[in-house]
Amino acid sequence: MAAGACWYSESRDAFIREESTAVVSTLANSATSRGWHIELEQHAEWVASVQTLQGSGERRRTEAVDVIQEALRSPELSELTDVILEYDFRRRGLRIDCVLTGPGVVAVLEFKRSKLAAADRDQVMHYCISLMEFHEETQRLASDGDVVVVPILVTTREGARTVMRAPTTFHRKPWGAVLSAPVECGRGDLTVALEHALTLRRSRHPVSAHTWQQARFSPSSTILDAAISLFGQHDVSAIGEHAAPARLIDTCVEEVQRQIRDAADSATNRIIFVSGAPGAGKTLVGLKLAFSSELRSDAVFVTGNAPLVDVLSLALKKSYQGLPGSTRGLAATGYALEDVHQVIRNSTFKIVKAHKFLGERGKRTGSSDGRVVIFDEAQRTYEKGRLVARQVLEDHEADLVLSSLEESYEGGAVVVALLGHHPALNTGARGMSAGFDAAKRRGWDYSVSDATLAQLDPASAEEWAQHPRRLGLQTGHLAHSMRFYRNKGVEEWAHEVLDGEPSKARTVAERLGADGNTLWLTRDLDHARAWVRTMRVGEERMGLIASGQARRLAAEGLFVDLKPPVDHWMLAPSGDVRSSNMLEVVQNQYQVQGLELDYTVVCWDADLRRSAGDWASFRIRGAGWNRDSATDVAKNGYRVLLTRARKGMVLFVPRGDLSGLDATRTPAFYDGVAEFLLHCGAQSMASEPSP
Repeated sequence: MAAGACWYSESRDAFIREESTAVVSTLANSATSRGWHIELEQHAEWVASVQTLQGSGERRRTEAVDVIQEALRSPELSELTDVILEYDFRRRGLRIDCVLTGPGVVAVLEFKRSKLAAADRDQVMHYCISLMEFHEETQRLASDGDVVVVPILVTTREGARTVMRAPTTFHRKPWGAVLSAPVECGRGDLTVALEHALTLRRSRHPVSAHTWQQARFSPSSTILDAAISLFGQHDVSAIGEHAAPARLIDTCVEEVQRQIRDAADSATNRIIFVSGAPGAGKTLVGLKLAFSSELRSDAVFVTGNAPLVDVLSLALKKSYQGLPGSTRGLAATGYALEDVHQVIRNSTFKIVKAHKFLGERGKRTGSSDGRVVIFDEAQRTYEKGRLVARQVLEDHEADLVLSSLEESYEGGAVVVALLGHHPALNTGARGMSAGFDAAKRRGWDYSVSDATLAQLDPASAEEWAQHPRRLGLQTGHLAHSMRFYRNKGVEEWAHEVLDGEPSKARTVAERLGADGNTLWLTRDLDHARAWVRTMRVGEERMGLIASGQARRLAAEGLFVDLKPPVDHWMLAPSGDVRSSNMLEVVQNQYQVQGLELDYTVVCWDADLRRSAGDWASFRIRGAGWNRDSATDVAKNGYRVLLTRARKGMVLFVPRGDLSGLDATRTPAFYDGVAEFLLHCGAQSMASEPSP
């Protein structure tokens, strides 16, 4: 039978007795009912898989479920009582191949058709860690019943000579119920692998498969997870304590959609302003609108964050096109094979770089983008005369966006302006008032909430509140952060550090440390690398990040001017030399703004240092450092760097040149920074890092 969050669930005995065609029919019907398109190759895979699962002994294919049945026929595995196939992972449209349950054990099986690689190990470990972190019944079973979670990785490659790997140690806390590494085997060794899993049990606590699959499973989503899931019309999950902010986001999206319909019906042009605190979900609102079934053919998501566009575009392609020859990649998409290339091509019009959007729109006669433009970080639009993409803006950027829509539509055009808190990352950005000024000059209606207007100075707020073209908006401001739940206080800590408030920062750091989120500092880059490598599990991301002006980190082997492609840096798996997980190349604040990693090494150079009891910024010009007046820009660059980690961060401050020969690396530059950060509550890392 099909039930809950999976496509198939039955007892072991019933599963063995059932005809293979009936099992495949259940899988196909479950997929269809959820809106998935099933390829013929996927159908054949299920047929072959189920036949072997039911003990036919026929090994005509190297397919996933094919192998499980052969194993389950073994009397030694009679304690594995239930079979769950294609469990919805609630992220990116992914599904776990198979979960087998029995007294004292939850076995998570993932099948691969090729030689097993580091990325495959990361994937199945990531599934298990996420179940422990976000699946309520798995948490209960582990804490109350001492049930273990065992990842098992199987290659179904014909003729593959795979050495059986059977680890026996478990992970560190808080993942102590999860085996530290996957059990690995070939198709002929799954029985032995499952027998090994049973020997690892600590109890015989009963596991109800029905209760397990019906339990709440709400993994926290990064912006990449959200975009990929929304593009494929899947759920975007959030952990329980974010339920209220998530409902507010949904309410905001619904109200904005109603306003967009009203603008179309009345043939009037309109700007809709949506503001929010850092991490409150403004970008998620924009993506939900852009990828909604109602607007996806008539909206474009525009952002000035070029690296975010590159990463999202590659992430969509990887998730919805699949790697060459990867049937599972195609089966997971929900799109027919002939539709995949069209879907990906269309997606480039969904998420575009702001200045490319303006440039290409001006070259068209009649835009194909649609009448709804969702402009992320709209407060950062540039002023008239600014040099952008080697061209001088003929008008304010906000006005150019409105005029481009007016040229294509006689009425009913809408700009959804997503407004952040406008940190000074670049000069020439006009702030929140840019959109209001443009609407006034061009005669557009605008919808804005009182809470959004309250962020302006009182005189401006009063002016725009009383303007005759102003329309109300009830849920136009998102006040509560949706940042990862273990990292709430880091933004507050960074704020106090950069504002020069060490006592306040130390109070925040102590609170974080009490919750197990210590802020670490080291003077040794190798120690920093070792710490994040020790902490990272599964598909978690780690990476080196630094200021774009941190040019003397070159002495440490870190070259901030190198700027490797951030899309591969963010998405390539472990073992790929382009991956952030290799901890070899560094990205700057402009490249990682709007993105997050699980663990970061923040590399601090002398471009921002302590001087006369305050922060002072410097730039390399010619032979050495020169004092720079844009200290706020430098501080906000470090603010971005200090808030990129979802789970853990270590600060690396070099020791400088102890020989005294290199004046650009005077130890005092770095000692002052390190001492201040320690005074702010960062903890000095021991010579040997530990979890």
